[in-house]
Amino acid sequence: MNLTENPIFLTQKRLTYRAGVLAAILIAALIGLSLLSGLIAYLADPLAFNFHSPQEAGKMFYGWVIGVEILALVIGGFSKISRVLADDRKAGLWDSNRLTPLKPSQLVTGYWFGSALREVYMGAVLAAIGLVIVMLAKLPVTLWLGTQILVLSTILFFGLLALLVGMAFQRPQSGIVLLLPFFFLQMFSFAFPKFIIINFLLPIYGIANLFQDPNRTVNDYNAFRDWGGWPEIFALPVPPVLLSLGLQFVLGIFLWRAAVRKTANPFQPLLLRWEAIAIFALLVVVQHGLVWGIWHGRFPTAFALDNKFYNRDSLLPIVHGGTILVGVLILAFASPLPERVRVEALRTGLGNLRLVFSRSAVSLALALIAVAAAAALTQFVFSFGRSGTAWALAVGNLFVFLLMFSLLLEYCRLRFKRRSLGFVALWLFVLCVLPFILAGVFSSEALAKLSFLAPGTVALAGTNSDNLIVPAYATAMHLGVVVLLFIAWRRQWKLLLATPSPLAPAR
Repeated sequence: MNLTENPIFLTQKRLTYRAGVLAAILIAALIGLSLLSGLIAYLADPLAFNFHSPQEAGKMFYGWVIGVEILALVIGGFSKISRVLADDRKAGLWDSNRLTPLKPSQLVTGYWFGSALREVYMGAVLAAIGLVIVMLAKLPVTLWLGTQILVLSTILFFGLLALLVGMAFQRPQSGIVLLLPFFFLQMFSFAFPKFIIINFLLPIYGIANLFQDPNRTVNDYNAFRDWGGWPEIFALPVPPVLLSLGLQFVLGIFLWRAAVRKTANPFQPLLLRWEAIAIFALLVVVQHGLVWGIWHGRFPTAFALDNKFYNRDSLLPIVHGGTILVGVLILAFASPLPERVRVEALRTGLGNLRLVFSRSAVSLALALIAVAAAAALTQFVFSFGRSGTAWALAVGNLFVFLLMFSLLLEYCRLRFKRRSLGFVALWLFVLCVLPFILAGVFSSEALAKLSFLAPGTVALAGTNSDNLIVPAYATAMHLGVVVLLFIAWRRQWKLLLATPSPLAPAR
């Protein structure tokens, strides 16, 4: 069955047309034509604008077109797809579609390509106007082709992610909330364009690199010189466009598998355990590979890059924070619901904590910690003798944080049921964010170091012995909190396993 015969796609297309697409297309056309008129005005009277050449003017106006196109397709498309699927699940239409003879892959394809048709039309109009701008400014057509390929791959990637969000959350607005941490880290990535993986997943670096003129000198592009050239993964240069396409393609395969599997059986977790570990390993290893060229495995001794030293004091802490965030998201998506583990325990007759541990998010957290520890070790492999303590404290912080989150998530699910997410958010705020607020209120730096996020950040920002004493004590305190959580987690599981199933036969 091709796409034009897919009933889900046709339904979404009809609903999109019924809601109206003309206004959105006209808005996109007006924005694009306004930018095109700016270029035409410059070509008619170059002295009235502060551009050195038609190519420079064309790049600026086309850059604005790309920005609006990404905003409409990526943000708008993500929101629309996740909202449509969440609404259909709430209305029971998704379950009804699952009962039809359509294959799960056909259902996913219909929602994937049909839900955001209005945004696709807006992007197509902007892309066409962008091509006119490129031709009028006598820019290479490869600039238009490369940027449009990156935009297309990005909307496909985020569309798959939106499908998973729509399958996982009941509320339509939850999809946008999930993107907030991603764009929060994006702000920090602008300071290190070649070294943060987010600039390649959302292919900002690849697009910016296509706009660079290879004939210009470094001084001509002093403000943007960090956005030129190829990034390196463990000192191996990789074309930025290929890096973005490769990352999105490999991760997209996992997202596609998860969406099809969840459609076939809604009671399965979004990610299988091996898929969760593989995704985490890919992101963490590539991220450490991108920054490896700064220290060449001799952290904290940096090598000169482009005749300057990068401000490395904040780079590894940002990578550490991103590792924690990715680990938390993967644990949240890959951890099974307690009732599912309980049913499996009753079915197999092994109602003990050993089976619970093997199925729960706690064992998965240990696997993610091992992967992150091995990836971080590459930065210390030639300087472990004098900097190994910093690596050990960073790994200890990962160990404590991911264990804390997995135990807290399952405890709240066991104890508070439907209200679990609210209590998880509350305790994460108390353990991670509140110490920073109190530190600002009382002007006390010591309070900030009580946060569960602080030990690894402090350890990777400086490696002398005086700086590492405080994070060591903080890690020991946090480990005590994890022990208390483990005791509460163990008690809740024992209570659940001891509760007889209503379906069990009477003796």
